[in-house]
Formats: sequence, structure tokens, C-alpha cells
Amino acid sequence: MAANQQQMKKGNAGPSAQAQDRMADEEQLEQALKHLDLLYIKCRELRTTIPRMFESVPDTTENLVDVYSQAIMSMKSASTEIKDFGALYTNEQSKKVLEQAKKSRDANPKGIRPWRARDHPNLMDSSQ
Repeated sequence: MAANQQQMKKGNAGPSAQAQDRMADEEQLEQALKHLDLLYIKCRELRTTIPRMFESVPDTTENLVDVYSQAIMSMKSASTEIKDFGALYTNEQSKKVLEQAKKSRDANPKGIRPWRARDHPNLMDSSQ
């Protein structure tokens, strides 16, 4: 009799526990998607790093010291952007999210094709 009562309690706790697990999984996936979105945005910003670096350097050669100092400041800014992306890409959360995606793809590869940049030639167009 006591075993039946425990089983009933477990049976009642089962669906709500499963629902809580599902909600936790959904929240985790949403957080992972937000992190991947941030990585994607930072990666897209890197595309314009070099052009922005050269745009900020003056075209005039009247005062070479000013040109040089402006170029150094632009290079430091570009270097900071690259380092920030590298730190974001290699942090623990990124590794966890990318590893989770790899495990999911390995467990259920049906219908999942590897992503290739050549399949999306307009991906980095800033007009999108």
C-alpha cells in the first residue's frame, strides 16, 4: 500500500518535473541562441574593421605627425575589436554552446547539412 502511494506521488510529480525540465531546456536554448546571435553580430562587425581603420586616417599629408597618431589610434581600436571578438569566441559559454550543437548534430544528423559560406554569398552584405 505504501509502495502504491509513493508511486502515485512519483506519477503526479513526473509530468510537472518533465515540464520543468522542458522549460529549463527551452530557457537554456534561448540563452544559447542569444549568445550565438551576439557572436554573429560581433563577427559581422569585424568585416568593417579594416575599412573603418583606414577611413579615420586623414588623407592630407600636411602634418605627418597627425596622420601617424591617427593611424596608431585606429590600429589600437581595430586591435581591441579583434581581441574582444576572440575573447567572446573562446570563452567558456561559447565553447559550451558550440559543443552542445556538435553533440546534437552527431546524435541526430538526419536532415542537418553542414553550413558553408559559399551557399550564402550575400550573408555579409550590410544592406540586409
